[in-house]
Amino acid sequence: MIREQFRIATQNLRANRTRTLLTTLGIVIGVASITLVLALGEGVRQAVGQQVDRLSGNVIVVKPGNKEAKSLGAFSPYNTAMTTTLTERDYRTVSSIENIKEVAPVMMLSGSVRDDAGRYDDVSIIATTESLVRALNLTVRSGQFIDNQTDRDTVVLGQQLAINLFGTDEAMGQSLLVKGRPHTVIGVVKNTRTPINLSGIDLDHAAYVSLDSGKSFNQGIAQIQQLTVQVSDVSKLSATAKNIDQALLKNHAGEQDYAVLAGYEVANYSNDFFSSLVLVTAIVSAITLIVSGIGVMNIMLVGVTERTREIGIRKALGATDGHIMGQFLVEALIMCIIGGVIGIMIAYLLAFVIASQLYFQPTVSWQIITTGFGLALAVGVIFGLYPALKAARKDPIDALRQYQ
Repeated sequence: MIREQFRIATQNLRANRTRTLLTTLGIVIGVASITLVLALGEGVRQAVGQQVDRLSGNVIVVKPGNKEAKSLGAFSPYNTAMTTTLTERDYRTVSSIENIKEVAPVMMLSGSVRDDAGRYDDVSIIATTESLVRALNLTVRSGQFIDNQTDRDTVVLGQQLAINLFGTDEAMGQSLLVKGRPHTVIGVVKNTRTPINLSGIDLDHAAYVSLDSGKSFNQGIAQIQQLTVQVSDVSKLSATAKNIDQALLKNHAGEQDYAVLAGYEVANYSNDFFSSLVLVTAIVSAITLIVSGIGVMNIMLVGVTERTREIGIRKALGATDGHIMGQFLVEALIMCIIGGVIGIMIAYLLAFVIASQLYFQPTVSWQIITTGFGLALAVGVIFGLYPALKAARKDPIDALRQYQ
């Protein structure tokens, strides 16, 4: 019986190819949207975890804001524009704690980097120290990184930013304006190809200046958005994090307006943000799928009306309500299953195309594939059920009389 219903359903769908194609296209778009969001979101979450792995888990990150805050903006690892509670005193305090190998302050500056040929707004300008290279395992491709001996009006560029500005990564000695002030390029940092990372900064497109230089742009005040800490003994990571927490608590008069994240807590902290972001985006994408489901139901209702006489004849020949309902439900499921399969394939194709430009890999997992396919099936059942029931409930006599 199921095989026969499948055969009849296929014939009916082929008889209305344009209608079937447009209805299936809606399912394709809906499933592709959700699958793409889930694949990229999972890939982003794994990218941060892999970076912690590369640092052997011996990293501690201190950020402004309580880590228990649940609002999306409050615990975003990329919300560098938020008002910071971390000061230069906190930086010195953390540096003096036992088992600390490196402490790299990160002060974000708003402004532009400009050369003679053009202007690049929204470039990350990072005021920091030489410890950042070691804390994040960065590689200086040419020249040197900023340190205590370099002049205040010097700058180090991320490799991609150097290429964008000068057409080459051999930018040593070039001059440019940082926030309107002349600077000389003294080094280029090799591409990390990890725009999504625990520092919350696209390091490849960043301009690095010294902390003193950053303070000079901000009336002599260091507004630190993050402290990246590397410990000497990873077995004492948790104890070191507690010591940092206790020391900063004294600096902040007992107010916990900062977050100390140790090891894989850094990845979990970022994952909370990305999970919330993915959830919001997936909900928006689900609206597309719901609209597509309404399209399926509308087309099926039109089909029920057009095939009223067919339904009457089949019932007169002995077809039960279950046979009729199954017939129309199978048609809806065929469209949704085909749309779901194509949507998943398109989603992963787009995900890899997008990821090739962002230097991280989307996640191909059976959980995500099952989710996309399951949503397609659910749409077929939910939105195909009412038309199927309406067809099954038609009285055969009335159905035959209607088209006499």
